[in-house]
Amino acid sequence: MSGDMDLLQTRGTAETVHVPVLFTEVMEALEPAAGKLLVDGTLGGGGHTRGLLERGAQVVGLDWDSRALVRCAPLVEEFGDRVHLVRAAYDTIAEVLAGPVLENEVSCGKRKVGELPPLVDGILLDLGFSSDQLDDPQRGLSYHFDGPLDMRLDSSVKKTAADVLNTVREEELADIFYVYGEEPKSRVLARAIVKQRKERPLETTKDLLAIVEQVYPPKLGLKRAHPAARIFQALRVAVNDEMDTLERALPDAAWCLKKGGVLAVISFQPLEERAVKAAFRRLCVDELDEIGRVKTPAKFKMGKKVMASDAELEANPRSRSAILRTLVRVG
Repeated sequence: MSGDMDLLQTRGTAETVHVPVLFTEVMEALEPAAGKLLVDGTLGGGGHTRGLLERGAQVVGLDWDSRALVRCAPLVEEFGDRVHLVRAAYDTIAEVLAGPVLENEVSCGKRKVGELPPLVDGILLDLGFSSDQLDDPQRGLSYHFDGPLDMRLDSSVKKTAADVLNTVREEELADIFYVYGEEPKSRVLARAIVKQRKERPLETTKDLLAIVEQVYPPKLGLKRAHPAARIFQALRVAVNDEMDTLERALPDAAWCLKKGGVLAVISFQPLEERAVKAAFRRLCVDELDEIGRVKTPAKFKMGKKVMASDAELEANPRSRSAILRTLVRVG
């Protein structure tokens, strides 16, 4: 993912109600307090950032969706210079911190990953989406609403979901559904889409849902997730290059931590969870030089995964698939 890193100037007046998942667990992991500098790399609805600010921390909030920044503008009014909102993708955290965002309070210049000095006390990445993003028909992120097959989280991304569905080769479409959605009927779906687009291009979420329901006819009383959820997820991941972005972001973010700093990541999909776990494990392994000496300039320790409590599951069903993993810089 990529995005222009523009310091937010807009002041908003309306504030969207947002219920962040694993809120208590994130606060416990990052331990926000006066004098701490924290980064919320996925600002979204601003719920986690608000919690960090209310506990006294200074927060840099990133999001490549400019509409998320507008929604969170009231935080600037309320907390002043303790919050800095930046339009940027979360794989550019090191670059953002190297710039003038904090009026030169934090500046390290552009250096290679692994050579960045420790900068922040904690970083949060919440890989989910806020309800207002999912419920906006114009985004085309959900099969529940009829709207254009867009799915871009940043308008500068060239290809929409419709472009992918109408132009990508059948084999590549099948791979997208299988790899990013773990769809067992990926080839059947890809074949059905290619057949349909020869007659008429797919333009709306309703068009795609109709094809999914050709392959998976709705059954009365079926009590499991609609298969369209997997297909929409796979397309969204492909359009926004989400997995490559995540794999770039995790080591970069870890190198921006002070000793004792914490990287906290909330994932919602098995694909994301496996990627986070694998990246954290790699960071916890000492790198050796040619004669066996440890040359890794930092040491990390991975925490145990944390899931939502019964109370949160009852209050916020969206948290049922959320998993929090933490990585602490210990040396």
